[in-house]
Amino acid sequence: MNKRDTQKQKTHSQLLESALQLMGEEKGLGDLSLREVTAHAGIVPAAFYRHFKSMEELGLHLVEECGERIQLIVGDARNKGAYRSALQLTIGYFFDYVTHNRSLFRFIARERTGGNRKIRENIREAMRRIAHELAKDMRMPKLISMDDTLFASELIVSICFQMASDYLDLEDDAHSEMRKLKLQTIKQVRLVFIGTIRGRKQRNR
Repeated sequence: MNKRDTQKQKTHSQLLESALQLMGEEKGLGDLSLREVTAHAGIVPAAFYRHFKSMEELGLHLVEECGERIQLIVGDARNKGAYRSALQLTIGYFFDYVTHNRSLFRFIARERTGGNRKIRENIREAMRRIAHELAKDMRMPKLISMDDTLFASELIVSICFQMASDYLDLEDDAHSEMRKLKLQTIKQVRLVFIGTIRGRKQRNR
């Protein structure tokens, strides 16, 4: 990239980060104004429109960033282990991502159930894409149909997102509680997988 493109990308990132910092633990995207975000990013309000058409579009970019990163996490874990270890790796990497991107995931957790309808829809779509990626780890044609695999994957993703919300409510130094919550998540995920296999076997009797 040339110098101009580099500066544009830097400003783009500054706007996203400024919005996350201003929202913090309590505010939603709807509580922010364009002027507030641009002032925090150190640019004039008119410059905002070189990057986003609206605050809604800024929010959609945050959702896309989070969804794409988690899809990569799932794929990386799959490349490092078979089903049983891959799922455990995925959950470990997922919580590491949440830990290092608290503001972004707090935004996702908050907007998932409130605020802007289009952003809610895009969060659901991002979760579906993550579930489709996760389903690649769970493909066992002789035991589970593709429909059941996708259903189980969507349930697992929903569990992880819910547990991540609980995880964010823990104090930064609550390491014991964090480990316990991660183990609970792994146990719930395994129970979903086992239940899916047993359900399939019962239907085939």
